[in-house]
Amino acid sequence: MTISMTEYFRTRKSDRKKETRYINVINKDSCTSCNSCASVCPVDCIYEVVSPIPSQSYHQIDTSRCIGCQMCYRSPNDSSEHYQLTICPWNAIDMLHNPNVKPDEHSVLEPYYRGAESDLPWHKLEEYAYQLFLDGEVFLPHSEPDLHKYLERLQELAWMYSETDNIRIVDAVVGQGEGYLQYSATEEGRDLLDVIFRNYGRIFMD
Repeated sequence: MTISMTEYFRTRKSDRKKETRYINVINKDSCTSCNSCASVCPVDCIYEVVSPIPSQSYHQIDTSRCIGCQMCYRSPNDSSEHYQLTICPWNAIDMLHNPNVKPDEHSVLEPYYRGAESDLPWHKLEEYAYQLFLDGEVFLPHSEPDLHKYLERLQELAWMYSETDNIRIVDAVVGQGEGYLQYSATEEGRDLLDVIFRNYGRIFMD
């Protein structure tokens, strides 16, 4: 079922016990808020970002609760080796190998960091940076301070934009509502993420 962002974060519970093999991210520019994905999600981790202009509403996935079941992407039971029954009619969902499970030896973000620390939570940063790359924004619940720490890393003036310039990938909090905070990428940050994720390992099953 469709649930508004306000209602979702007001009632949200942290019920995922472990990292999953896949995570899905919705491209808001392609999403029409048709509800196909939300209606089949078994853990109700998909919510609608409602716009005053109905045609500009779109859905988002809470990747910290997504269980990687594939159901919003395709129907496994109705697919075969030669045919995939995809759920989203607009091809608006990217399915990813969860970078937190069997991560690469070096994160795609690592070469672009110029900060003082070397042992960052690279793969959690990758999870949220991909959402910023695709949509330019991330919504996080008030109730999970550990998740906000990852976005704080992306706010550091320590990301390589050129040989001489460092930038922040993420602005300070740009919006908030009942139960959530909204983070947005800077213009320079999106430019940098376009470079970082240009050849990223998305999964195409169709």
